[in-house]
Amino acid sequence: MSMNIGSIVLYSHSGEQRVLPFKSGCLNVITGDSKTGKSAIIDIIDYCLGRSHCNVAEGVIRRSVSWFALEVVDRDNRLFIARKNPGPGTDTSAEIYVRRGDFGQPPSHEELRKNIVEDELITLLTRFIGIAENEHRPKTGTRLPLRATIRHALFLCFQKQDEIDNRDRLFHRQGEQFIPQSIKDTIPYFLGAVNEDHFLRQNELDLAREALRALEQRQSQFDNRRSFDFNRVRRLVNDGKRVGLIRQDFEPTSVDTNGTLSTLESAGRMELLKGASIPDFGETIERLRGEQSTLRQLLGQASDDIRVARMLMSEQGGFSREGQEQRSRLSSVGLFKAADVPGDYCPVCESALVVPTTQSRQIRVALEQIDSQLSAVEIEQPHLQKYIEDLEQKRQTLEDELVEVQANLGQAIADDERAAEQQDLLLERARVVGRIGSFMEGVRPTDTDPDLGPQIQSARDRVAVLEAAINSDDVSQRIDTYLNLISKQMSIYATELELEHSGSALRLDLKKLTVVADTEDGPIPLTRMGSGENWVGYHVLTYLSLHWWFRRRGRPVPGFVIFDQPSQAHYPGIHSA
Repeated sequence: MSMNIGSIVLYSHSGEQRVLPFKSGCLNVITGDSKTGKSAIIDIIDYCLGRSHCNVAEGVIRRSVSWFALEVVDRDNRLFIARKNPGPGTDTSAEIYVRRGDFGQPPSHEELRKNIVEDELITLLTRFIGIAENEHRPKTGTRLPLRATIRHALFLCFQKQDEIDNRDRLFHRQGEQFIPQSIKDTIPYFLGAVNEDHFLRQNELDLAREALRALEQRQSQFDNRRSFDFNRVRRLVNDGKRVGLIRQDFEPTSVDTNGTLSTLESAGRMELLKGASIPDFGETIERLRGEQSTLRQLLGQASDDIRVARMLMSEQGGFSREGQEQRSRLSSVGLFKAADVPGDYCPVCESALVVPTTQSRQIRVALEQIDSQLSAVEIEQPHLQKYIEDLEQKRQTLEDELVEVQANLGQAIADDERAAEQQDLLLERARVVGRIGSFMEGVRPTDTDPDLGPQIQSARDRVAVLEAAINSDDVSQRIDTYLNLISKQMSIYATELELEHSGSALRLDLKKLTVVADTEDGPIPLTRMGSGENWVGYHVLTYLSLHWWFRRRGRPVPGFVIFDQPSQAHYPGIHSA
């Protein structure tokens, strides 16, 4: 027994419930007038079982229902799934409620709260129905592997009213993009041609192939390291000569390979510094540059002081000359007879003057002031001259120190450049030594290098055994065998339904996803069969035959098939005799 439908439950916006129960293990027929919602049953079940979009037609149902719910049963296990109606203008809702177990009655409207997401719902239903881990791997093309889920199994459980009488499409949603290929990829698993043991062996084969690839890659690395190109050896020797690790007169030869490798090995073990250290002149250069800047500032300050002192001395000289001239003019006051002669009389002849003159005493006072100032200036001039001479000597000393610092700075910069060149040489030597060491590690086998030959052969044998165990031809043969048995059952049903070509051998063509009748005139596919009665009949018998096989083999496909009425709007009435 497999998963069956226990009931469909509809919740109104006010919380009222409408329950549609189903009887398990028998035919359930739902009848009713047109436009009463019979065709919406498939869409409701499909939506509750994990379809992304709600395809229930807009109208009374979408306006009146707040939640769609479905109870599924598998033996003693029960699962209640409710999905919220997306409402007008939308086609999906993320609100999904799931309850597991037998509670006797559906949950109330207030209990319906989101407790699972869509992807997890599909995973839960896939496990609930018994679909084990599986994977279809395309042999060609760029398609990704596909894992069969409950969503793929439902392609084999529904026939809507526009599908059941369609001569061009046999399976549910066959006309949608990518769906036909999904049916082709997953139906071998549902038929049982590839079972759980097949996927376990496939996983073992994947692991074995991965282990084999890893061993072969390691062996390839060992082989590449040990088979070296002599041109590479020559390049390494030239690099060693360039940095002084190998003497200049050495010439590698392909004849004496061991001698060349020994020379490279010695160069790779050479000590680079041999205990010596390279001085760093950066601090010395910075210190000398600081002293140079300080001396330049002091030299500039001394030059400014000398200039100011000389300007002062020049101004004193001008003052002395002016004072001497003034004193010469006033020195005539010594000719006066009396120092207190009034200004109304001439100091020489003592005759009365029409215009009075300065008194001689005032002239003598002015003369004494000039003499005093001139004496002060004459006293300061030697000191100022000595100050200027000291400044000149200080400036000369600073100039000498600046010249010495500049010379030392130039020497330090030159030494630093030589040290940098030496440092670059050591770095280049280190690079060459590293390349030589890496090369020698590859070409010189060590005791730690394993012999991978036996391991690789053992891994190849294991891969061959696993490949033989899951040979794709065996899968194809099982598919052909199972389809032959299903086709025989289809022929039995066709005879019972008295369909056209019922006397011929019928078969299910999975490559084209159609029914074919093999007649004496050749194969006749469903697309070339006439009458709607035949189209409906062959859809019904194909699904019944597939489910006959699924139940016979206990395959994880839902144990129900839902046939909607054909799309014709009118059927003739049935009158009793």
